[in-house]
Amino acid sequence: MALTAVTLGLIIWPLAFNFGAYGEVLYGDVFSIVVASTILFVVTLVNPVYPSPWIWFVRLALAAPMAWLLTAAWVEGSTSAALDRPGFVAWMVLIVLVSVPITVRLLVDMFMPELAGTADHKVLWSIVALVAIVGVIGFVVGRENPRFMTCADFAIAGSAEPENCAASPS
Repeated sequence: MALTAVTLGLIIWPLAFNFGAYGEVLYGDVFSIVVASTILFVVTLVNPVYPSPWIWFVRLALAAPMAWLLTAAWVEGSTSAALDRPGFVAWMVLIVLVSVPITVRLLVDMFMPELAGTADHKVLWSIVALVAIVGVIGFVVGRENPRFMTCADFAIAGSAEPENCAASPS
């Protein structure tokens, strides 16, 4: 359980922090979602993980992030330009609401296969709750970054400075 929680926490923290600090999901976070879901899509082609009535839905959800990325680049010229189009934004929202949870669930199933067949979902929900809490804390720390770091910390890390970063320690 600890390995699963730590792994998922390490995935969700930067995504939530960056969203809090910059008000957007950064390209590295988007690519992480695309890579994880695409690899899991291929895995489900080789080794289906859900009963056949739902496998088509799981595969569609896992293929959606890569399809969005390629379609946005092809049709709009870039993913940034696609985010100015309501259809692409709606598709992105669906990915966040459907594809990301399915991707996370499959990662949990891979790291803790014993949970997949158990009737006791208490441990699974504990992991989900813990990861959600880490995500919320990451968002708050990102949003309130002047309380935790300075603009120099972002510069040293090679990151852009958020609009609200602190010039010096408060």
